[in-house]
Amino acid sequence: MRLLFAHGLESGPEGRKTVWLREAGHDVQAPDCRGLGLESRIDVLVEAILADDPPRIVVGSSFGGIAGLAAAIVAAQRGVVVPALVLYAPALHLAVPDRFALSLVPPCKTIVVHGVRDEIIPIEVSRAWCRANRVTLVECDDDHSLAASKNEILAAI
Repeated sequence: MRLLFAHGLESGPEGRKTVWLREAGHDVQAPDCRGLGLESRIDVLVEAILADDPPRIVVGSSFGGIAGLAAAIVAAQRGVVVPALVLYAPALHLAVPDRFALSLVPPCKTIVVHGVRDEIIPIEVSRAWCRANRVTLVECDDDHSLAASKNEILAAI
C-alpha cells in the first residue's frame, strides 16, 4: 500500500518506523523534513498528498504526527481527502501555525498508537484528543520511541 510517512523532530526519513513499514511490503514515501519547522513540514506533506499519485494512508510520528494531521486537513480543504491517518505518539499539544487556521478534527478514519510510558508526549494528550474526536486509540506498553511496539505499529496500518 502507498504510504506517506512524516518522521519526528529528532528522527529522519529512513528511521526504524519507515524501515518496518517497507519490510512489511508498503510503498513508503518519506520526505526529508529534518530541520524544518511545523509550517514548512505541513507544506511539504500537503504537496505530497496533492500529487498525481496520492498516498492511501498518511502516517505521522510525534512532530510528524501533528504535521501529517494538519496536512491531511489542509489537503481535504483543497479537495483531496486521504482515506486514512495513522499517528504514532502525535504531538497534538502543539499549536498549528495561524496561517492554516484550522481545528485539529481528522478528515478521515484515524488511528493513534501511543505508549503509556511516553516521557515526551504524555499519553493523556492522545487520550483526550481521541475521545473528543471519536478516534481509535491503541495504547502500548512502551515509551515515546515505540521501539517495542512494531506489531502495534504495523497492525494500525
